[in-house]
Amino acid sequence: MLARSTLSRGPSQLLTRAAPSSRRGLAAAAVSNPFHYSVGESAGIKVASRDDGGPTTALAVVARGGSRYETAPGLAHGLEKFAFKNSRRSALRLQRETELLGGSLGSTLSRENIVLRAKFLRDDLPYFVEALADVLIHTKYNPYEFNEQVSPTMGFEIENLHHTPAALALEAAHNIAFHKGLGSSRLALTNKYLSNKSITEYSKKVYSKDNIAVVASGAPQQDLEKWTAEFFKELPSGTGPVVAPAKYYGGETRVFSPHGDAIVIAFPGSASAPSFKAEYTVLAYLLGGETSIKWNTGMSFLSQAVSEIPHTTAVAKHVAYTDTGLLYVTIEGPGSALTQAGENVVSAFKSLGEVKPEDVKKAIALAKFDALATAEDRSVGLESVGQTVIASGNAPQVESIVKALSGVTVEAVKAAGKKLLESKATFVVVGDTYILPYAEDLGLKV
Repeated sequence: MLARSTLSRGPSQLLTRAAPSSRRGLAAAAVSNPFHYSVGESAGIKVASRDDGGPTTALAVVARGGSRYETAPGLAHGLEKFAFKNSRRSALRLQRETELLGGSLGSTLSRENIVLRAKFLRDDLPYFVEALADVLIHTKYNPYEFNEQVSPTMGFEIENLHHTPAALALEAAHNIAFHKGLGSSRLALTNKYLSNKSITEYSKKVYSKDNIAVVASGAPQQDLEKWTAEFFKELPSGTGPVVAPAKYYGGETRVFSPHGDAIVIAFPGSASAPSFKAEYTVLAYLLGGETSIKWNTGMSFLSQAVSEIPHTTAVAKHVAYTDTGLLYVTIEGPGSALTQAGENVVSAFKSLGEVKPEDVKKAIALAKFDALATAEDRSVGLESVGQTVIASGNAPQVESIVKALSGVTVEAVKAAGKKLLESKATFVVVGDTYILPYAEDLGLKV
């Protein structure tokens, strides 16, 4: 196989690689829009890439099989943790070869996707496309690996979640907001439904041609399609797991934790492309909460809301899923201070109806900067590209996102803010539930 011939060059040749050849065209490549993704299909698999002619490449296989789609609790978590364990290459061999080539491999799990990732030098694209294909096609879901490696790793991540109040509150907020599907726990809270056999069956649904996208940043589309056709040709056909459209419910829950205090207040947001509504992203930046200058309070709505409350933070985020979204604020600090902080945050939401044009302009500038900065980082954003490509066959283009953000008006922001407050809120507290407030204490409708 090509990967083996690549490695046959030997360590000395790999480690003393010559300067980039003219074939790479690193300096001479005329790239009119280095952020634009081309989309195609190879061997029945959706393929997307962009190429700025740089010396490194980031590659991802995005599979529509996150916790939203699992048929029993924890299957997505277990399948993700089996990545790179044992395929045609042993885990040890894969690690040695990857290090020899100067690359790195990894996997992540989100509510909608399992993502296999690789970063490497540009010329080694064939090896890493094959390595990721092997995970999907040739992984052996051995019972001893589940018991000795996969299950303990999952347990460690669950333990870490329960020691992180803000993360635990966000998990609970999704459950209250969406119930099943997007509300399912991202991590396996129990092993009751898990075994190497159940994970094997789930892998057959998730790892199929119509259910994945191969995405690269820093690779020619023609090359990516060529190697995808070569190494993914044995992947079975299939449309992947079926799921009902997301429905927002809202509500309130309280979770006792001895590890700190946090509140999450959430409202329905915008879906990702092609139904993306930029005003919800601008709202999140308008609310803000994160300072642009270290050791400075910041001038955003939430920064000012908690500026006089010691050791307390409030940060707004907007996350877009395939068919819905969630705009949420995470408040952290001493339990005794969170009632006042929560009241101030709710007041900040209510003040959105009086937002000034200069505040909206500032929020748009921050949102545009982050969109462009994310696009510049080859390893960031591949999941969202793959997710949209799987759903619609088109890639979200950063120029379209920036254009949409630039077109957001003050009136649109006010209307979106009004819609939030008219919606049923999602309210979660984690920590000392004896002193933490209820939603009605803050004037929220749940």
